[in-house]
Amino acid sequence: MIKQPIRTSGRYASCILFVVVLFFGSCTKFLDQPSPDEFKPSTVADLRKILRYEGYPDANRSFHPYMSLLDDDIKCMGPDEGSSCWRQGRPAFTWSKKMYREMRLNGDNDPDTYGKYYQRIKGCNVVLDNIQLVKGRQVEKDQLEGEALALRAYYYFMLVNLYGWPFNDLLHPPDKALGVPLILSGKVTDACLRRNTVQEVYNQVVNDITEGCLLLEKTDEHQNVFSMNKYAAWLLASRIFLYMENWDNVMVYNDKLLAERFQLENMRFWASMSFRDTADKSQECYINPFNKEILFLYGCVNEYSFLGLSKFNTTPRYCASDALNASYEPGDFRADVYLNAWKTSGEFSKVNYKARLGKSFRLPEAYLNRAEACVRKYMQRGDAALLQKAVTDLNHLRQYRFSSKSFIPITVAGYYNNPQQLLQLCLEERRRELCFEEQRWFDLRRLGMPAITHFYYTDEKKKPVAYQLPGKSNNYVLQIPDVAVVNNPLLEQNP
Repeated sequence: MIKQPIRTSGRYASCILFVVVLFFGSCTKFLDQPSPDEFKPSTVADLRKILRYEGYPDANRSFHPYMSLLDDDIKCMGPDEGSSCWRQGRPAFTWSKKMYREMRLNGDNDPDTYGKYYQRIKGCNVVLDNIQLVKGRQVEKDQLEGEALALRAYYYFMLVNLYGWPFNDLLHPPDKALGVPLILSGKVTDACLRRNTVQEVYNQVVNDITEGCLLLEKTDEHQNVFSMNKYAAWLLASRIFLYMENWDNVMVYNDKLLAERFQLENMRFWASMSFRDTADKSQECYINPFNKEILFLYGCVNEYSFLGLSKFNTTPRYCASDALNASYEPGDFRADVYLNAWKTSGEFSKVNYKARLGKSFRLPEAYLNRAEACVRKYMQRGDAALLQKAVTDLNHLRQYRFSSKSFIPITVAGYYNNPQQLLQLCLEERRRELCFEEQRWFDLRRLGMPAITHFYYTDEKKKPVAYQLPGKSNNYVLQIPDVAVVNNPLLEQNP
């Protein structure tokens, strides 16, 4: 087999020759003659550099800073002459069908989430196409292949949940509902592709994450928070199976993870600003590489730009909704640590402009995923041990979030006849713990797509205008960007 030529520039960050032109150009075959700056990857080290710069999320380019504006954890604070975020955020905050086009008109020059994910998938595919063709130790190949598969699983998981109906939506069965096109090779193609079904995309995601986990479990090389590793892959697998309502596999992967990683941050420390050393980089913001809960740290800090993430913004134009604030119980330090730092510092509290990276996979999600799966499985099977396991997980998380005086362990006795109440507690804890981390919008989708009301302040009026997202609205599925639809006639737009 012939190794595919790769075009490089600088740090491998230019363009890979295998351009998937149906999304970024046209459906005609991409033809080019070899040039002096092309090379054939010959070692695992070559492919690792490609994955780092073309497959991993770009620390300088955000996928979707607007995502938190879609859900019910956000509210608009009104216009401000010194901030463009207020106006740029309106299309997402009001669920506009022309969201990407309007965001670009309002000053966002890079809103194409769809294209960004496929660019990262392209990088993963090039590595997967070539991994068995290059020189290197097998353990290095296994590690790199595992990373590429897990990353591709994550990207397709995000795409299908942004642009397809929820997997568990009874009105749009996954074997019929449209997902996104599956591109599983970095080789040049001259064919336009139709959208695969939601089921087909999930099947591929499951194949990728399952194989990725197996490969990453075989080696401890590159096991750090800046690379996809077995811990992050296990957590991602549990999230995928949670959305598919495969409760057994949710428990399997979280059992693996929590057997090896179980330490949580003590929120009592983070809630007391007087105990923090601002000169210590490990204390600048909650999401940082020194936080023991972080399994994988990646992505652009500007994912939080609409939440006042700037040293120049003293008041964010969008912030936590009244409902989210009210959901925290007395003594729960997360309300201050996660939400309210801007009251004193003008910075969003989970991460700020000083942060190296802005997104993460965090260990608390594993406790929440497993607790929910246990409760739902108990509701099917009636196994009391499952209910006890869910209560234990919730108590373990909550004891690190509350003051010692306020923490009162929940007991299983009151939930045998009312497991729905325990399930509700799981979901409330999920909302409190994972706010503004790419979770709430997807959770609303899989939990039935409830109605939402947003109030937006206009230039002319002091009173806000109400915008309604009806229950089970088509707007729970985003429109595919116009450029992708124009360049691919077979790409059917969402309703």
